[in-house]
Amino acid sequence: MELINYHHFTCIQTKPGQILLLSFHLFVTAFAQSSHPAHRDLVDLGYAKHVPTWVNISTAGAEILNYDNIRYAHPPLGQKRFRKPVTPPPRQRGIQDGNLTSWKTDCLSAAPIGMPFPLLNGSTWGSEDCPYLNVVVPKGAREGDKLPVLHWVVGSAYAFDGKDWTGFGLNALGNFNRPKNLTDQFIIVTHNYGLGVPGWLPKPDEDMNGNLGVWDTLAAVEWTKKYICKFGGDPNNITMIGQSAGAGIITWLLLAKEGKLELPFDQAWISSPALPPRKDLERSRSVYEQVLNVTGCDSVRCLRRVSEGSMHEVNENIFLESPSSPGGGSLGAGVGLTPTVDGELLSDLPANAFANGKFNKKIKQVIGSWLSSDRDMPARFPEVVRANIPNVSNESLATLSSRYPYPLELPEKLAWDWTTDVVFGCSAGNIAGAYGNKIRRFVFTIPRPRMVWICRTSSSMITLQYL
Repeated sequence: MELINYHHFTCIQTKPGQILLLSFHLFVTAFAQSSHPAHRDLVDLGYAKHVPTWVNISTAGAEILNYDNIRYAHPPLGQKRFRKPVTPPPRQRGIQDGNLTSWKTDCLSAAPIGMPFPLLNGSTWGSEDCPYLNVVVPKGAREGDKLPVLHWVVGSAYAFDGKDWTGFGLNALGNFNRPKNLTDQFIIVTHNYGLGVPGWLPKPDEDMNGNLGVWDTLAAVEWTKKYICKFGGDPNNITMIGQSAGAGIITWLLLAKEGKLELPFDQAWISSPALPPRKDLERSRSVYEQVLNVTGCDSVRCLRRVSEGSMHEVNENIFLESPSSPGGGSLGAGVGLTPTVDGELLSDLPANAFANGKFNKKIKQVIGSWLSSDRDMPARFPEVVRANIPNVSNESLATLSSRYPYPLELPEKLAWDWTTDVVFGCSAGNIAGAYGNKIRRFVFTIPRPRMVWICRTSSSMITLQYL
C-alpha cells in the first residue's frame, strides 16, 4: 500500500503500481515530491509578482510549477458585493508565493444534506474574498513558448467546491501524469467563482447583478487571455473545460448576450452540463426576500453593509436550515440558487436559446454526458422528481416511472438515470444539436467499482473514488 500526498490530501492506493487516471486523465493527480521554489521562476504580472507555491515532480518524472492564489479581481466586499467583478486586480506589494490556506480562499460554501459527501454534508466554510486562481506550468516554460491552455471550471451544485479541490471531484492535473516520452506540454488554470448566496442571488433589484458565478468565470478566463503569455501560454489557444455546474457555467457563457458576447476562449469541453430546465421567477423573488428577512435588511444597499459573518449565516440558513418544500436540493426550487434568466446576461432558458440560434457560433465544441453508478442516490424516485419539478402531479409521476422500467428493488438506479437525463443528458443533447458537426460527442460511464481509492484530507474527511 502506497501513500501519495498532494497538498492537504493523502490518498491510499489499494493496488500498487496503478495510478488513478480516468479516461482523459482528469482525476486526482499524485506527485512524488514537492518543494518550495526559488525566485528564479518569478512572474511579473504588472499588478503583482508571483513565484511558484510548489515545485512538484509528477509520478511521470516531470517538474511542475504550481502558482497558487493569484488574484484575478478585487475582493467583492462592501459596495462591490452583488456587483460584477472589478478588474484589473488591486496592486500587491512584495513577492507573492500563494501560500494561503485553501479552506480560507474557497468561496463561501455550504454542502447541502443529501450530497454524495457524507462527511461534508451540513457544513459551511469559505470566504467572500475568494477571486483567486491557480496556474500550473511545466518547469522551464517561458514567455513566447505559446503552450496550449486548459482552463478548468469546477463543479458541485453551484453551492460548494473550489480551485484547490483535488480529492472531491474531477481535476485536470492528472494530465501531467503521462509517460516521460510524451513531449507535448500545456498549462492548466483553475479558478474560484461565487457560490450560494454571494454567487447566485437572483436579481429583482436593478442596483445589483445576478449570475455572479458566471461573471466571475468570465473575468477569470479574461485574466487567462490577458496574462497567460507571462507563464508561456498561448492566449489564442485556450480551451475551457468543466463538469456538472462548471460545464453549466461554460454553457451559459456560450448563451450570454444571446450569443453575441465576445468570448476569451477558443474551444469548450463540456461534460454533463448541469442546466436544470426551469425559469421560476416567483421562486427567485422568494429567495431574495428570504435573504432580506434573515439579514434584517430591506434592500440590496443594506445587504452591502452587513458583515461577512451575516453572509455566512444567511447562506447556511438557506441551504441547511430552510424547509425544502416544495421541491428541494441545491438544484431544486427549494433553494433556487443557480444561474437564472436575468434579462441582462442571460435572456432565455438554454433549450430555447439553442433552438432559436441565440448562441455563440464561433466556439469549437466537445460535448460529454457523465453517467455514474447508483451509489448514494435517494431511494424514492418521486422525491427526486419533485426536487426538480415541485408541482408535478401523481399522474405525471406515474408516466415518468413507466419510461424507466426498472425492477422495484432498484429505485436508486431509476432515480439516478432520470436525474442524469433531466439535468445532464438533455442539456448535452441540446448543445450537440445546436452545434451540429462542429462538435464531437462522447458518453462516459462508470460501472460498479472494481477498485477504490480512499482520500483523506488533513481534517480527517474521507472520499471514495471509483474506477
